[in-house]
Amino acid sequence: MTIFQLFIFFFRISAVTFGGGLVIFSMVKLEIDKRGDISQCEYTDMVSLAASIPGPMAVSIAWLLGKHYRGIKGSISAVAGCILPPFIIILLLSPVILKYSDVPAVQGFFKGILAGTGAIITLVVFENARATLSCNWWNLIPFLLVVALIGLFGFHPLLSMLAAFSVQVLRERMVRK
Repeated sequence: MTIFQLFIFFFRISAVTFGGGLVIFSMVKLEIDKRGDISQCEYTDMVSLAASIPGPMAVSIAWLLGKHYRGIKGSISAVAGCILPPFIIILLLSPVILKYSDVPAVQGFFKGILAGTGAIITLVVFENARATLSCNWWNLIPFLLVVALIGLFGFHPLLSMLAAFSVQVLRERMVRK
């Protein structure tokens, strides 16, 4: 992809996507799958990294894919394409939405978006878990560790992620030796 194509790629996706990073991940994946130039495991690794970087996940995946295709200039172009549509939409539509937020049709529109977004996020979570676990069976260990620490023991998600990160680092060190 050229620098301009990266901008258009993320601009187009960001302009029509409601629901944040997880929904953008699925839209980007659909487009990447059509291109066929990034493997499932490679994209899953990018999503995992993007989800663990502080800040908006959509911007993180735009940065990583932009860097993959065209280096730093590609990253800047992809991020600009990702953040420009929401900025324009909020700037132009927020006064209208605030004015008409009590109208039943507007409320129905946002309830529909909420339901659709929830469904897409659920699908993305299951697809990402399946892809992560199919790329390397070892990924099941940190996955189950996080589920256990948060779900069974009530640990803070950040501490759980740090524990999973530590397990992965130890594994990488053992594999290299």
